[in-house]
Amino acid sequence: MVPMKQPFALTMHFNMKKINYFTTIIFSLGIGLSQGPSSTLFQQEKGHDKKGKWIRDHYKYSVGNIEQLDIEIDYGVGELTIDANSKPNLISGNIFYYPTKWDPEIKYTERGGTGVFSVNTNHDNKYEWDIGDDFRLGSGFKNFDNSLEFSVPTGIPIEIDMDFGIGEANLDLTDLTLSRVMIDCGLGEMNVQMLKPNPMTCDFLKIDTGLGEFNAEGLGNLNAREVDIEVGMGSADIDFRGHFTNDVEIDIEVGMGSLDLVLPYNVNVRAKVHHNFLSSVDLDDFVKKGNHYLTEDWDSDRPTIYLDISVGLGSVDINRR
Repeated sequence: MVPMKQPFALTMHFNMKKINYFTTIIFSLGIGLSQGPSSTLFQQEKGHDKKGKWIRDHYKYSVGNIEQLDIEIDYGVGELTIDANSKPNLISGNIFYYPTKWDPEIKYTERGGTGVFSVNTNHDNKYEWDIGDDFRLGSGFKNFDNSLEFSVPTGIPIEIDMDFGIGEANLDLTDLTLSRVMIDCGLGEMNVQMLKPNPMTCDFLKIDTGLGEFNAEGLGNLNAREVDIEVGMGSADIDFRGHFTNDVEIDIEVGMGSLDLVLPYNVNVRAKVHHNFLSSVDLDDFVKKGNHYLTEDWDSDRPTIYLDISVGLGSVDINRR
């Protein structure tokens, strides 16, 4: 999580009242970028409520003839949504914020056949927290002031590097072409789904959770070669079923948290476990052979998942469905 200046203030209101607002439309002429796209902020809404002045910026970027798209998101506090764009070669979305608390920086550039779309809400540590009387730790960290929604193009190999702090994030990776995915989730709730097979092999998938809650569905469809899952003190519920075409190595480290991992029946699984008497590891339908655990229905013609599991004071449950 990104350090915030002290004292810090978090203002949360679960009972939102209807607000009056006015809208200002701004059409920009665009900013010329060498080897890059035309700009960007094409519409802006402004208003005022009991929390102060607010802004909603709308963005559109035309993606050129690039070989790869890098998506870099550093998002501290709020609600976040990323999904596939139904329109080809287009990045579009909006961000809502209070400028006295937040100063987001959104850019898109192209150089040497690679496009870079970046979102940074932590570049000046401006956001302050004010914990209200209605805040509860178990409330799920929802109803934050800030929100971001963006859709990114399909058909282009994409590398995603996301650092998410507090709030709720929803990533629908379905229909995207993914070559590398790295997700760092701090104290918030993150939901990820990949409901169709990846058109290419994903070289690397990294999931790192802190105190938050991580939920994923269909991650086997990424067709990743190498996977790194780290669970600190939070919880992760990961459904790794999907379409496999190659073997995959999954390295799992759990500290004081919990991991529920679902694997498919149509692959072999070989697991190596490092744990102690304070940890809990449950391998459903596995047989122990030497220092490893193997699935009983082993078939050499199928892809194999190689698990390397290390558990401290937490728990790991592996099930096949």
